[in-house]
Amino acid sequence: MSKYDHMSLDEVKSYFLKHRDDQEAFHAYMDKLQESGRAIIIDPNDPDSEATAIHQIQQRLQQKQP
Repeated sequence: MSKYDHMSLDEVKSYFLKHRDDQEAFHAYMDKLQESGRAIIIDPNDPDSEATAIHQIQQRLQQKQP
């Protein structure tokens, strides 16, 4: 159990930005970001990863348009 489990994504992000040397906070933020579905992961070993990420970004931008 982590001390960050009770925090929201935005709370962990805010904490990490104030305590950038806290590796545990960084990992907690990255875990929460990925769990939220807001993260877009690029695999440097996958030649199609960048194109996939660009496609995901475009889809999210289209969803935000009225």
